[in-house]
Amino acid sequence: MESCGGVNFEHVVNISPVVSFVWISGGGDVPCFVSGAVASFGYAPSDFTSGKIRYADIVHPADREGLDFTPDCASRVYRIADAGGNWRWVSHRICRLEHTPGVPGEFLWTLADITAHKEADDLLRKNEEELQALLNAIPAVLLVVAEDGECLRVTGSRDTPLVKEAAGLVGKKVAEALPPERGSEILVPVKRCIETGTPQFFTFEISLAGRTYFQEARVSPFEGSFGGKRAAIVVALDATSRKELEDEIMLQAGHDPLGSPSNRGHFNRKLLLSLAEAQRTGSSLAFFMIDLDHFNAVNEAIGRDMADLLLKGVARKIQGACRQDDILYRMEGVNFYLILPRLRNREEAAMTADRILGAIRTAAAGYSGDITLSATIGISLFPENGQDGKSLLRTAEAALSSGKAAGGDRFIFAEPAPAEE
Repeated sequence: MESCGGVNFEHVVNISPVVSFVWISGGGDVPCFVSGAVASFGYAPSDFTSGKIRYADIVHPADREGLDFTPDCASRVYRIADAGGNWRWVSHRICRLEHTPGVPGEFLWTLADITAHKEADDLLRKNEEELQALLNAIPAVLLVVAEDGECLRVTGSRDTPLVKEAAGLVGKKVAEALPPERGSEILVPVKRCIETGTPQFFTFEISLAGRTYFQEARVSPFEGSFGGKRAAIVVALDATSRKELEDEIMLQAGHDPLGSPSNRGHFNRKLLLSLAEAQRTGSSLAFFMIDLDHFNAVNEAIGRDMADLLLKGVARKIQGACRQDDILYRMEGVNFYLILPRLRNREEAAMTADRILGAIRTAAAGYSGDITLSATIGISLFPENGQDGKSLLRTAEAALSSGKAAGGDRFIFAEPAPAEE
């Protein structure tokens, strides 16, 4: 290889799977030496040393921009075409060979085919993305916990509040990082699972940002070892919504929201859940405060017992004028509270209010005496008139007062909340 300054590379590089190019400074686009390993790309060394193929022509067009050939030994990853026209990923390094006085400068290129590694890495990344997408669809956090209590790994749905909290446990002993009772809730079933190889189940509660979350956990043995340690996988599923629904069902069991005038506690819970659903789904909601006009005169005309029966009839009339999913409660006195979830628009609320007023006007039919019924309705909307139950109650009450002052027998929408300066 005298043409390369007398440096004999052949006995070294021709037995290596790494392709080597040697270029002489000022030699143009033709290398002075190419190792036999270039055959792995379907080329012969003479294809390049003869100038038949220019190296720049086999570089992928999308990778040419910004690709430099500075001899800094830094790794460059890009694609080149093999002799069959297939794109292959290579890791490319460039070094300056030791300079000999009177001999032109020489540069050594080494090309390693990393196509299989790149494809495997891309497949792994795709699988990880798909796994994360599946995890995001399930409100759960996954923890890998070692036999000695060390939390080795945490992953799970990004929408699950517990994931961020649990991420702080990685590398720590569960018993040291959590309160004693909370640590025991996790460690006892983990150790039992590892010792027996049998899955374990338990439930626990955790408070974050002022809210209590209910978790259902399954512990499964980790096959083999994780980081050289025996471990188990803890999958904690967020069951908060289901628990709240079960509690609500228990609260409502045997309870008639229209028959009892002492519904404020039940109503507050229902309004809270409805607002949470509206915030989660980005939907609108209306709240009606309904008050019968001049009902004291009705009490005096027919007596308290008959008036109470009449109120129950009014409740049924209002219910019949509502949509299927609307939530009606009879409150103290002659008040009714109504929640309209998943409201499409303001006009839908107005139509419902108009039907209710018409229904109330007919509720006294069949009663003896000259009885007429009417009502005033104050309406507040989420989120225009408030973001919480207290704001909606306050603005609906203000609208109700305006309606009463105007003579009653009408519905009034609350004024929009003033814009923040």
